Amino acid sequence: MMPMRTTSVALDQREAPTPVAETRRSIRLTKVQTLIVVASMLVTAAIAAALALTNPPIFETSRSILVLSGANPNDNEVLTRALESLLTSKGLAAEVKRRGDLPQSIDQISAMISASRKPESAFMDVVVSNPDKSVSEQVSAQVIPALSGVFESAQQDLPVESRITGPIFQEVFARPLQSTSTFPLWFAILFGLLLGGLVPFLFFVIRNLRQPVVESSQDVTDAIDLPILAKVAPLSARGANPQDTIAGVVSAIERLSLNEPVHRLVLVGSDEGVNRAEIALALACMVARSFGQPVALIDADLDNGILTSMLGATDSAGLAECLAGQLDAEASLAPLSQLRVPAVVESMRPPDGMVRFLGVGVDTSRNVLKMRSSFHRVLEALAGRYVVIVNGPTIPGPVPTAQVLSLADATLMVVTEGVTTLTDAQAAGDTLRSFSSGASGIIVLRQ
Repeated sequence: MMPMRTTSVALDQREAPTPVAETRRSIRLTKVQTLIVVASMLVTAAIAAALALTNPPIFETSRSILVLSGANPNDNEVLTRALESLLTSKGLAAEVKRRGDLPQSIDQISAMISASRKPESAFMDVVVSNPDKSVSEQVSAQVIPALSGVFESAQQDLPVESRITGPIFQEVFARPLQSTSTFPLWFAILFGLLLGGLVPFLFFVIRNLRQPVVESSQDVTDAIDLPILAKVAPLSARGANPQDTIAGVVSAIERLSLNEPVHRLVLVGSDEGVNRAEIALALACMVARSFGQPVALIDADLDNGILTSMLGATDSAGLAECLAGQLDAEASLAPLSQLRVPAVVESMRPPDGMVRFLGVGVDTSRNVLKMRSSFHRVLEALAGRYVVIVNGPTIPGPVPTAQVLSLADATLMVVTEGVTTLTDAQAAGDTLRSFSSGASGIIVLRQ
Protein backbone atom coordinates (compact mmCIF):
# COMPACT_ATOMS: atom_id res chain seq x y z
CA MET A 1 0.00 0.00 0.00
CA MET A 2 1.11 3.55 -0.65
CA PRO A 3 1.35 5.58 2.58
CA MET A 4 -0.68 8.75 2.68
CA ARG A 5 -2.19 11.02 5.30
CA THR A 6 -4.41 14.01 4.90
CA THR A 7 -3.74 16.61 7.57
CA SER A 8 -6.27 19.05 8.86
CA VAL A 9 -4.29 21.85 7.27
CA ALA A 10 -4.61 20.23 3.88
CA LEU A 11 -8.34 19.73 4.39
CA ASP A 12 -8.79 23.33 5.46
CA GLN A 13 -6.98 24.49 2.34
CA ARG A 14 -9.10 22.25 0.17
CA GLU A 15 -12.38 23.35 1.63
CA ALA A 16 -11.57 27.05 1.62
CA PRO A 17 -13.34 29.07 -1.09
CA THR A 18 -11.26 29.33 -4.20
CA PRO A 19 -10.61 32.72 -5.72
CA VAL A 20 -11.66 33.06 -9.33
CA ALA A 21 -8.54 32.92 -11.49
CA GLU A 22 -8.30 35.43 -14.28
CA THR A 23 -7.91 33.83 -17.71
CA ARG A 24 -4.62 35.17 -18.97
CA ARG A 25 -4.50 35.25 -22.75
CA SER A 26 -1.14 35.16 -24.46
CA ILE A 27 0.13 34.99 -28.03
CA ARG A 28 3.26 33.20 -26.84
CA LEU A 29 3.68 29.80 -28.44
CA THR A 30 4.33 26.73 -26.36
CA LYS A 31 7.33 24.51 -26.95
CA VAL A 32 5.30 21.98 -28.92
CA GLN A 33 3.69 24.70 -31.02
CA THR A 34 7.09 26.24 -31.75
CA LEU A 35 8.43 22.86 -32.86
CA ILE A 36 5.43 22.42 -35.16
CA VAL A 37 6.00 25.87 -36.70
CA VAL A 38 9.70 25.16 -37.28
CA ALA A 39 8.94 21.72 -38.75
CA SER A 40 6.32 23.25 -41.04
CA MET A 41 8.82 25.87 -42.22
CA LEU A 42 11.47 23.26 -43.04
CA VAL A 43 9.06 20.90 -44.79
CA THR A 44 7.47 23.67 -46.88
CA ALA A 45 10.89 25.07 -47.79
CA ALA A 46 12.04 21.60 -48.88
CA ILE A 47 8.94 21.14 -51.05
CA ALA A 48 9.36 24.60 -52.60
CA ALA A 49 13.05 23.90 -53.31
CA ALA A 50 12.18 20.56 -54.91
CA LEU A 51 9.57 22.22 -57.12
CA ALA A 52 12.05 24.93 -58.11
CA LEU A 53 14.68 22.33 -59.04
CA THR A 54 12.23 20.30 -61.11
CA ASN A 55 10.89 23.39 -62.87
CA PRO A 56 12.17 23.37 -66.47
CA PRO A 57 14.46 26.22 -67.61
CA ILE A 58 12.97 29.03 -69.69
CA PHE A 59 14.68 29.89 -73.01
CA GLU A 60 14.59 33.58 -73.85
CA THR A 61 15.16 34.97 -77.35
CA SER A 62 15.78 38.70 -77.19
CA ARG A 63 15.74 41.25 -80.05
CA SER A 64 16.57 44.93 -79.61
CA ILE A 65 14.91 47.69 -81.64
CA LEU A 66 15.53 51.42 -81.84
CA VAL A 67 12.76 53.92 -82.67
CA LEU A 68 13.99 56.32 -85.39
CA SER A 69 11.05 58.39 -86.64
CA GLY A 70 10.00 61.75 -85.31
CA ALA A 71 12.09 64.90 -85.17
CA ASN A 72 10.36 65.94 -81.98
CA PRO A 73 11.40 63.95 -78.87
CA ASN A 74 7.82 64.05 -77.66
CA ASP A 75 6.66 62.39 -80.88
CA ASN A 76 9.34 59.72 -80.43
CA GLU A 77 8.15 59.04 -76.88
CA VAL A 78 4.53 58.66 -78.02
CA LEU A 79 5.58 56.34 -80.83
CA THR A 80 7.78 54.25 -78.53
CA ARG A 81 4.95 53.80 -76.04
CA ALA A 82 2.64 52.82 -78.86
CA LEU A 83 5.13 50.19 -80.01
CA GLU A 84 5.50 48.88 -76.46
CA SER A 85 1.74 48.47 -76.11
CA LEU A 86 1.43 46.93 -79.54
CA LEU A 87 4.08 44.29 -78.83
CA THR A 88 2.08 42.87 -75.91
CA SER A 89 -1.31 43.02 -77.63
CA LYS A 90 -3.24 40.00 -78.89
CA GLY A 91 -3.55 41.64 -82.28
CA LEU A 92 0.19 41.37 -82.83
CA ALA A 93 0.09 37.79 -81.48
CA ALA A 94 -2.54 36.96 -84.11
CA GLU A 95 -0.35 38.46 -86.85
CA VAL A 96 2.69 36.47 -85.58
CA LYS A 97 0.62 33.27 -85.65
CA ARG A 98 -0.61 33.96 -89.22
CA ARG A 99 2.82 34.81 -90.60
CA GLY A 100 4.59 31.84 -89.04
CA ASP A 101 1.66 29.42 -89.33
CA LEU A 102 2.31 28.50 -85.70
CA PRO A 103 0.29 25.78 -83.90
CA GLN A 104 0.13 27.72 -80.62
CA SER A 105 -2.98 29.71 -79.75
CA ILE A 106 -3.08 33.51 -79.82
CA ASP A 107 -3.21 33.66 -76.02
CA GLN A 108 -0.17 31.38 -75.72
CA ILE A 109 1.82 33.48 -78.19
CA SER A 110 0.79 36.72 -76.47
CA ALA A 111 1.96 35.32 -73.12
CA MET A 112 5.41 34.56 -74.61
CA ILE A 113 6.10 38.11 -75.84
CA SER A 114 7.24 40.89 -73.51
CA ALA A 115 8.80 44.30 -74.07
CA SER A 116 11.03 46.29 -71.73
CA ARG A 117 12.68 49.70 -71.96
CA LYS A 118 13.99 52.41 -69.72
CA PRO A 119 11.85 55.51 -69.19
CA GLU A 120 12.08 58.05 -72.06
CA SER A 121 14.42 55.76 -74.00
CA ALA A 122 13.96 54.90 -77.67
CA PHE A 123 15.76 51.60 -77.14
CA MET A 124 13.56 48.58 -76.47
CA ASP A 125 14.12 44.85 -75.87
CA VAL A 126 11.57 42.38 -77.23
CA VAL A 127 11.84 39.05 -75.40
CA VAL A 128 10.11 35.78 -76.31
CA SER A 129 10.15 33.21 -73.47
CA ASN A 130 9.25 29.52 -73.67
CA PRO A 131 10.48 26.23 -72.13
CA ASP A 132 11.02 24.97 -75.70
CA LYS A 133 13.99 26.66 -77.34
CA SER A 134 12.77 26.07 -80.91
CA VAL A 135 9.35 27.58 -80.14
CA SER A 136 11.00 30.65 -78.62
CA GLU A 137 13.12 31.13 -81.76
CA GLN A 138 10.18 30.57 -84.15
CA VAL A 139 7.97 33.14 -82.45
CA SER A 140 10.81 35.67 -82.10
CA ALA A 141 11.60 35.38 -85.82
CA GLN A 142 8.09 36.57 -86.67
CA VAL A 143 7.76 39.44 -84.18
CA ILE A 144 9.72 42.13 -86.06
CA PRO A 145 8.22 41.34 -89.50
CA ALA A 146 4.73 41.26 -87.96
CA LEU A 147 5.33 44.61 -86.26
CA SER A 148 6.55 46.17 -89.52
CA GLY A 149 3.60 44.73 -91.42
CA VAL A 150 1.13 46.17 -88.94
CA PHE A 151 2.57 49.68 -89.36
CA GLU A 152 2.73 49.43 -93.16
CA SER A 153 -0.87 48.21 -93.47
CA ALA A 154 -2.05 50.91 -91.07
CA GLN A 155 -0.49 53.69 -93.22
CA GLN A 156 -1.68 52.49 -96.64
CA ASP A 157 -5.01 54.34 -96.43
CA LEU A 158 -3.46 57.56 -95.11
CA PRO A 159 -2.53 60.48 -97.36
CA VAL A 160 1.17 60.61 -98.17
CA GLU A 161 1.68 63.80 -96.22
CA SER A 162 0.16 62.19 -93.10
CA ARG A 163 2.34 59.11 -93.12
CA ILE A 164 5.34 58.70 -90.83
CA THR A 165 8.38 59.17 -93.05
CA GLY A 166 11.37 56.90 -93.02
CA PRO A 167 11.74 53.66 -91.11
CA ILE A 168 9.74 53.66 -87.91
CA PHE A 169 12.16 51.40 -86.03
CA GLN A 170 15.23 49.38 -86.74
CA GLU A 171 16.58 46.15 -85.28
CA VAL A 172 19.89 46.94 -83.61
CA PHE A 173 21.65 43.56 -83.75
CA ALA A 174 21.80 41.22 -86.70
CA ARG A 175 21.19 38.15 -84.57
CA PRO A 176 18.96 37.68 -81.55
CA LEU A 177 20.46 37.04 -78.15
CA GLN A 178 19.84 33.68 -76.50
CA SER A 179 19.68 33.22 -72.73
CA THR A 180 18.28 30.75 -70.19
CA SER A 181 16.55 31.60 -66.94
CA THR A 182 15.53 29.35 -64.05
CA PHE A 183 13.35 29.96 -61.01
CA PRO A 184 15.63 31.27 -58.23
CA LEU A 185 16.27 28.51 -55.70
CA TRP A 186 16.91 31.02 -52.91
CA PHE A 187 13.55 32.67 -53.52
CA ALA A 188 11.76 29.30 -53.41
CA ILE A 189 13.41 28.42 -50.11
CA LEU A 190 12.69 31.84 -48.62
CA PHE A 191 9.07 31.73 -49.78
CA GLY A 192 8.67 28.21 -48.37
CA LEU A 193 10.10 29.25 -45.00
CA LEU A 194 7.81 32.28 -44.77
CA LEU A 195 4.67 30.48 -45.93
CA GLY A 196 5.33 27.33 -43.93
CA GLY A 197 5.95 29.30 -40.76
CA LEU A 198 3.33 32.01 -41.13
CA VAL A 199 0.29 29.74 -41.56
CA PRO A 200 0.76 27.57 -38.44
CA PHE A 201 2.02 30.58 -36.45
CA LEU A 202 -1.17 32.54 -37.15
CA PHE A 203 -3.26 29.43 -36.44
CA PHE A 204 -1.66 28.91 -33.02
CA VAL A 205 -1.80 32.63 -32.15
CA ILE A 206 -5.53 32.78 -32.89
CA ARG A 207 -6.09 29.50 -31.06
CA ASN A 208 -4.16 30.68 -28.00
CA LEU A 209 -6.08 33.94 -27.92
CA ARG A 210 -9.48 32.26 -28.28
CA GLN A 211 -8.72 29.18 -26.19
CA PRO A 212 -5.57 29.71 -24.08
CA VAL A 213 -3.69 26.63 -22.96
CA VAL A 214 -1.55 25.83 -19.95
CA GLU A 215 1.95 27.08 -20.64
CA SER A 216 3.66 26.81 -17.26
CA SER A 217 3.29 25.63 -13.70
CA GLN A 218 2.17 29.12 -12.75
CA ASP A 219 -0.78 28.80 -15.15
CA VAL A 220 -1.73 25.53 -13.43
CA THR A 221 -1.55 27.10 -9.98
CA ASP A 222 -3.61 30.12 -11.05
CA ALA A 223 -6.27 28.07 -12.83
CA ILE A 224 -6.70 25.10 -10.49
CA ASP A 225 -5.41 26.20 -7.08
CA LEU A 226 -4.24 22.70 -6.14
CA PRO A 227 -0.70 21.63 -5.22
CA ILE A 228 1.58 20.50 -8.02
CA LEU A 229 3.04 17.17 -6.90
CA ALA A 230 5.46 16.58 -9.75
CA LYS A 231 6.43 17.87 -13.16
CA VAL A 232 7.55 15.03 -15.39
CA ALA A 233 7.84 14.08 -19.04
CA PRO A 234 5.24 11.75 -20.61
CA LEU A 235 6.30 8.11 -20.41
CA SER A 236 6.47 7.78 -24.19
CA ALA A 237 8.41 11.01 -24.70
CA ARG A 238 11.78 10.74 -26.40
CA GLY A 239 14.60 10.44 -23.90
CA ALA A 240 12.27 9.90 -20.94
CA ASN A 241 12.98 7.19 -18.34
CA PRO A 242 9.57 5.67 -17.45
CA GLN A 243 10.80 4.11 -14.20
CA ASP A 244 12.25 7.39 -12.92
CA THR A 245 9.08 9.24 -13.93
CA ILE A 246 6.76 6.88 -12.08
CA ALA A 247 9.09 6.70 -9.07
CA GLY A 248 8.86 10.47 -8.86
CA VAL A 249 5.06 10.31 -9.01
CA VAL A 250 4.96 7.68 -6.25
CA SER A 251 7.24 9.80 -4.07
CA ALA A 252 5.00 12.82 -4.65
CA ILE A 253 1.95 10.83 -3.56
CA GLU A 254 3.75 9.71 -0.40
CA ARG A 255 4.63 13.31 0.44
CA LEU A 256 1.03 14.36 -0.12
CA SER A 257 -0.47 11.52 1.93
CA LEU A 258 1.96 11.88 4.87
CA ASN A 259 2.06 8.12 5.57
CA GLU A 260 -1.73 7.53 5.49
CA PRO A 261 -2.47 4.32 3.56
CA VAL A 262 -3.94 4.81 0.10
CA HIS A 263 -6.30 2.01 -0.90
CA ARG A 264 -8.05 3.84 -3.74
CA LEU A 265 -6.15 6.16 -6.09
CA VAL A 266 -7.98 7.92 -8.93
CA LEU A 267 -6.39 9.64 -11.92
CA VAL A 268 -8.41 12.20 -13.87
CA GLY A 269 -7.70 14.84 -16.47
CA SER A 270 -9.26 17.06 -19.11
CA ASP A 271 -7.28 15.79 -22.14
CA GLU A 272 -7.84 12.77 -24.37
CA GLY A 273 -6.14 10.55 -21.78
CA VAL A 274 -3.39 8.60 -23.55
CA ASN A 275 -0.64 9.89 -21.27
CA ARG A 276 -2.90 9.52 -18.23
CA ALA A 277 -3.68 5.90 -19.14
CA GLU A 278 0.04 5.11 -19.43
CA ILE A 279 0.71 6.68 -16.03
CA ALA A 280 -2.13 4.70 -14.42
CA LEU A 281 -0.78 1.45 -15.84
CA ALA A 282 2.80 2.24 -14.84
CA LEU A 283 1.69 3.23 -11.32
CA ALA A 284 -0.11 -0.10 -10.90
CA CYS A 285 3.02 -1.97 -11.96
CA MET A 286 5.31 0.12 -9.74
CA VAL A 287 3.07 -0.23 -6.65
CA ALA A 288 2.86 -3.99 -7.12
CA ARG A 289 6.63 -4.31 -7.47
CA SER A 290 7.76 -1.81 -4.85
CA PHE A 291 5.16 -2.40 -2.12
CA GLY A 292 4.38 -6.05 -2.78
CA GLN A 293 0.62 -5.35 -2.79
CA PRO A 294 -1.81 -6.81 -5.35
CA VAL A 295 -3.29 -4.05 -7.47
CA ALA A 296 -6.64 -3.84 -9.21
CA LEU A 297 -6.42 -1.46 -12.16
CA ILE A 298 -9.82 -0.16 -13.31
CA ASP A 299 -10.56 1.77 -16.47
CA ALA A 300 -13.51 3.97 -15.47
CA ASP A 301 -13.33 6.16 -18.58
CA LEU A 302 -16.46 4.62 -20.11
CA ASP A 303 -16.68 7.28 -22.80
CA ASN A 304 -13.21 6.70 -24.28
CA GLY A 305 -11.80 3.44 -22.93
CA ILE A 306 -8.25 4.38 -23.94
CA LEU A 307 -6.56 2.21 -21.32
CA THR A 308 -8.76 -0.74 -22.30
CA SER A 309 -7.79 -0.31 -25.96
CA MET A 310 -4.14 0.08 -24.99
CA LEU A 311 -4.19 -3.32 -23.25
CA GLY A 312 -6.20 -4.99 -26.02
CA ALA A 313 -9.24 -5.79 -23.85
CA THR A 314 -11.97 -4.03 -25.85
CA ASP A 315 -13.94 -7.23 -26.49
CA SER A 316 -14.03 -8.39 -22.88
CA ALA A 317 -16.76 -7.77 -20.31
CA GLY A 318 -15.76 -5.31 -17.64
CA LEU A 319 -16.89 -2.33 -15.59
CA ALA A 320 -20.03 -1.65 -17.63
CA GLU A 321 -21.34 -5.15 -16.95
CA CYS A 322 -20.39 -4.86 -13.26
CA LEU A 323 -22.29 -1.57 -12.98
CA ALA A 324 -25.32 -3.25 -14.54
CA GLY A 325 -25.15 -6.04 -11.94
CA GLN A 326 -24.45 -8.70 -14.54
CA LEU A 327 -20.96 -9.67 -13.33
CA ASP A 328 -18.95 -9.75 -10.12
CA ALA A 329 -16.10 -7.25 -10.11
CA GLU A 330 -13.41 -9.56 -8.72
CA ALA A 331 -14.39 -12.37 -11.06
CA SER A 332 -14.08 -9.99 -14.02
CA LEU A 333 -10.48 -8.99 -13.24
CA ALA A 334 -8.03 -10.19 -15.89
CA PRO A 335 -4.36 -10.88 -15.06
CA LEU A 336 -2.05 -8.34 -16.64
CA SER A 337 0.07 -11.21 -17.97
CA GLN A 338 -2.76 -12.14 -20.34
CA LEU A 339 -3.00 -8.65 -21.83
CA ARG A 340 -0.95 -6.66 -24.31
CA VAL A 341 1.34 -4.42 -22.25
CA PRO A 342 2.80 -1.38 -24.08
CA ALA A 343 6.55 -1.38 -24.61
CA VAL A 344 6.95 1.78 -22.51
CA VAL A 345 5.70 -0.12 -19.42
CA GLU A 346 7.22 -3.52 -20.23
CA SER A 347 10.33 -2.88 -18.11
CA MET A 348 8.09 -2.35 -15.04
CA ARG A 349 6.00 -5.48 -15.47
CA PRO A 350 5.29 -6.97 -11.99
CA PRO A 351 5.26 -10.66 -11.07
CA ASP A 352 2.36 -12.65 -12.51
CA GLY A 353 -0.90 -12.16 -10.67
CA MET A 354 0.14 -8.99 -8.83
CA VAL A 355 -1.77 -6.64 -11.17
CA ARG A 356 -5.26 -7.45 -12.42
CA PHE A 357 -7.26 -5.31 -14.84
CA LEU A 358 -10.92 -4.41 -15.21
CA GLY A 359 -11.67 -2.78 -18.56
CA VAL A 360 -14.60 -0.56 -19.49
CA GLY A 361 -16.55 -3.53 -20.81
CA VAL A 362 -18.48 -4.09 -23.99
CA ASP A 363 -21.82 -2.28 -23.60
CA THR A 364 -20.84 1.05 -22.08
CA SER A 365 -23.50 3.26 -23.64
CA ARG A 366 -26.34 2.51 -21.21
CA ASN A 367 -24.12 2.22 -18.14
CA VAL A 368 -22.49 5.65 -18.14
CA LEU A 369 -25.09 7.15 -15.83
CA LYS A 370 -25.15 4.05 -13.61
CA MET A 371 -21.65 4.93 -12.40
CA ARG A 372 -23.24 7.56 -10.17
CA SER A 373 -25.12 4.98 -8.12
CA SER A 374 -23.30 1.68 -8.70
CA PHE A 375 -19.58 2.38 -8.68
CA HIS A 376 -19.31 2.05 -4.90
CA ARG A 377 -20.42 -1.61 -5.18
CA VAL A 378 -17.51 -2.34 -7.49
CA LEU A 379 -15.03 -0.83 -5.03
CA GLU A 380 -16.61 -2.64 -2.09
CA ALA A 381 -16.14 -5.95 -3.87
CA LEU A 382 -12.41 -5.24 -4.20
CA ALA A 383 -11.89 -3.63 -0.80
CA GLY A 384 -9.33 -5.26 1.47
CA ARG A 385 -7.89 -7.44 -1.27
CA TYR A 386 -6.31 -4.92 -3.63
CA VAL A 387 -4.87 -1.47 -3.87
CA VAL A 388 -7.29 -0.01 -6.41
CA ILE A 389 -5.98 2.39 -9.05
CA VAL A 390 -8.71 3.93 -11.19
CA ASN A 391 -8.07 5.55 -14.56
CA GLY A 392 -10.92 8.02 -14.18
CA PRO A 393 -13.01 9.74 -16.83
CA THR A 394 -12.21 12.98 -18.57
CA ILE A 395 -13.49 16.03 -16.72
CA PRO A 396 -15.44 17.91 -17.74
CA GLY A 397 -17.10 15.12 -19.70
CA PRO A 398 -20.22 12.98 -20.08
CA VAL A 399 -19.18 10.30 -17.56
CA PRO A 400 -20.27 11.09 -13.96
CA THR A 401 -17.29 11.75 -11.75
CA ALA A 402 -18.85 12.70 -8.41
CA GLN A 403 -18.89 9.21 -6.89
CA VAL A 404 -15.51 8.22 -8.32
CA LEU A 405 -13.90 11.24 -6.68
CA SER A 406 -15.83 10.95 -3.41
CA LEU A 407 -14.71 7.34 -2.92
CA ALA A 408 -11.01 8.04 -3.61
CA ASP A 409 -8.38 8.19 -0.88
CA ALA A 410 -6.27 10.34 -3.19
CA THR A 411 -6.85 11.95 -6.57
CA LEU A 412 -4.27 12.93 -9.16
CA MET A 413 -5.14 15.32 -11.94
CA VAL A 414 -2.91 15.03 -15.01
CA VAL A 415 -2.29 18.31 -16.87
CA THR A 416 -0.27 18.59 -20.09
CA GLU A 417 1.59 21.79 -20.94
CA GLY A 418 0.59 23.19 -24.31
CA VAL A 419 -2.41 20.83 -24.59
CA THR A 420 -4.71 21.33 -21.61
CA THR A 421 -6.81 24.47 -22.04
CA LEU A 422 -7.14 26.85 -19.12
CA THR A 423 -10.94 26.65 -19.33
CA ASP A 424 -10.93 22.86 -18.99
CA ALA A 425 -8.30 23.01 -16.26
CA GLN A 426 -10.42 25.44 -14.24
CA ALA A 427 -13.53 23.28 -14.67
CA ALA A 428 -11.64 20.15 -13.64
CA GLY A 429 -10.18 21.91 -10.60
CA ASP A 430 -13.66 23.05 -9.53
CA THR A 431 -14.92 19.46 -9.86
CA LEU A 432 -12.08 18.10 -7.74
CA ARG A 433 -12.62 20.64 -4.99
CA SER A 434 -16.37 19.97 -4.99
CA PHE A 435 -16.42 16.16 -4.89
CA SER A 436 -13.00 14.82 -3.89
CA SER A 437 -12.98 13.54 -0.30
CA GLY A 438 -9.27 12.68 -0.16
CA ALA A 439 -6.18 14.70 -0.83
CA SER A 440 -5.79 15.99 -4.36
CA GLY A 441 -2.77 17.04 -6.36
CA ILE A 442 -1.60 17.74 -9.89
CA ILE A 443 0.88 15.95 -12.12
CA VAL A 444 2.16 18.30 -14.85
CA LEU A 445 3.43 16.69 -18.04
CA ARG A 446 5.99 18.91 -19.73
CA GLN A 447 6.29 18.92 -23.50
